[in-house]
Amino acid sequence: MASNEKAGRPLWSLGFFILLSASSAHAMNHNVLHRTPLDTAGSRAVGLERLPFAEGLYRTKAATATLESRDLEAPAPFDDLVGSFIAEVPAGGEAEMSVKVRLESGWTEWFSLGTMNGSGWASPAAAPAGDGPGSVDVDTLKLKQKATAFRYRLKFKAGRKPVRLRSVAVAVSDAEAPSAPSAFAPGPWVRDLGLAPRSQGDAQEKYKHDICSPTSLAMVLEHWGRRLDLEAVALAAQDRGSQLFGNWPANVAYAGSLGLEGRVARLESLADAEAEVAHGRPVIVSVTFSEGELPNAPIKKTRGHVMVIGGFTAEGDVIAYDPAGKGKDGVRRVYPRAAFHKVWRGRKRGLAYLIGPTFPREFTVGAPVADLWTKPVRRSGVKLDDEAHLSQILYGEVVTVLEAKGEWVRVRAEEQESFLHSGDWQGYPGWMKADALASAPPPRSGPVVRVRQALLQRGDDLLTLSVGTRLSFVSDSGTATVVRLLDGTLAEIPSASLYQAPAEPTAASRAEIIRTAELFLGTSYYWGGRSGVQADPKVGVDCSGLVSLAYRIHGRDVPRDSHEQKLHAKPTRSAALQAGDLIFLTDDETSERITHVMIFTGGDGLIESRKSSGRVLRTTFLERFGSPLTAIESGDAVSDLSFARPRRRRIFFGSYF
Repeated sequence: MASNEKAGRPLWSLGFFILLSASSAHAMNHNVLHRTPLDTAGSRAVGLERLPFAEGLYRTKAATATLESRDLEAPAPFDDLVGSFIAEVPAGGEAEMSVKVRLESGWTEWFSLGTMNGSGWASPAAAPAGDGPGSVDVDTLKLKQKATAFRYRLKFKAGRKPVRLRSVAVAVSDAEAPSAPSAFAPGPWVRDLGLAPRSQGDAQEKYKHDICSPTSLAMVLEHWGRRLDLEAVALAAQDRGSQLFGNWPANVAYAGSLGLEGRVARLESLADAEAEVAHGRPVIVSVTFSEGELPNAPIKKTRGHVMVIGGFTAEGDVIAYDPAGKGKDGVRRVYPRAAFHKVWRGRKRGLAYLIGPTFPREFTVGAPVADLWTKPVRRSGVKLDDEAHLSQILYGEVVTVLEAKGEWVRVRAEEQESFLHSGDWQGYPGWMKADALASAPPPRSGPVVRVRQALLQRGDDLLTLSVGTRLSFVSDSGTATVVRLLDGTLAEIPSASLYQAPAEPTAASRAEIIRTAELFLGTSYYWGGRSGVQADPKVGVDCSGLVSLAYRIHGRDVPRDSHEQKLHAKPTRSAALQAGDLIFLTDDETSERITHVMIFTGGDGLIESRKSSGRVLRTTFLERFGSPLTAIESGDAVSDLSFARPRRRRIFFGSYF
């Protein structure tokens, strides 16, 4: 079949922003997305001013402007780079993206990746590879030797209106790294997003053999409420430089011009695609296959073809919307999981377009601690009993941003579950400052800070992180551990400050829970407190915040509030209680609502953050209730002697072991 795609690009080119990225030292693929102020910290911005969070990153305030990133370290050497950006470029305006990479011999010169103006995207003019370190092949920088770091640069020319930059993304990969298929397990990705099928064969003869990419894009645009004529999408997404329809950043840039977020990414496995589908987001992917390698495909072979992953079957196979098919039944296809992994992840390095609405979208907290509030209202100082202070979110924890209002965002803290009256569970809701957010994915697994405050050294900088903060492990010399931070930089922390929870709980797990709670003894009770890093070192946590942090050492994320902690806990009897188990109290003798939680330390002992006393302290059943544990059973009514006038409450025992 004839095609205007170059060799190795879609022959049948009938053709979100959670940050998916491999972060291990042996990763084949690594993605960087810059969408927040924290992401661009350290960048050089000239002639630019910040945009409100909901609108993106910068807008031009001069006729010409430049944004140049700091050095961005990759977790492993790479030989391939793809850049993309989303911008609003008015008539007469222009935005050009360039990159340079660091080789063993030093930094290269700048490579232009493409230019966007009011009429669309244009790739740089083709140039012979020559003797240089690499060359740009339409949309991909291909290197002759591996690089270890990169920088990006955007140069702007303002038009009739300012240019608005919403996001920048770079994906790097290594052809020699392994690409083992991901194991399949049932989950919320077992679904069919039900895209409206589009076939590239419905286009005019002069287009239909070459528009697999814009046809796939048209299906995803319609999924997000933007139904457009197929050929109009193709012509709008066409590369003005090469005249190809399959330029990856050009297709993403067009989606951005319609108000969507988007980027080109290299996904590490089908598990990453599953995560997107679980959130209701279809994924556009590129594949290459020979005859017989992709059973049930409408074409026998291709050097490059684009389609949409729209779901997964109960067996883990891929539900694809393949524009090479004809008609509704011909476009929707089911491809065997192993075969699809080979032709996408293996052959095309997991190339994907991630396109979707601005919100909801997952971000990661990049500040040591962020406060969660009932309303977006500026406050000064710390008020220990301010009930508008809901919780605190630690560095590296995930939030889903639901909406933005100026410098504030409404979020769900996904690692702090809350219970809804409907019987469903969701992340803890509230408002936080947008300047604490980063686009990088959270550490997938790793050690947890076990001291109340840990000092990390990154070059000449010292960082302070709270107990319970998860970090990404790189190496350990015995006395010092090197960790990778969200921005890709490395930092060193004393190994004794970290704890790696065992795969299965042990007696040591219970001991660590008690030891962690003891870190806060004597500190002030703080409504909504859930961090070891506070503005005043005398300030501590609330009762459920103490439990939450102690259990992170055990490797378990428990719900945020005491009532939900009780709902999730396994009921237990007094005779079965062990150190680290939890003691719950209702508001009064007739209420079912849990309003306080304590940690059992063994014997007759307890540790709690007590509001009536205003501090974190040790106590006993006998002191607290006038009876020892041996005389109390779960469900009993007890007299709480911690108040000036004793209060009758019901007591319950629970365990997470």
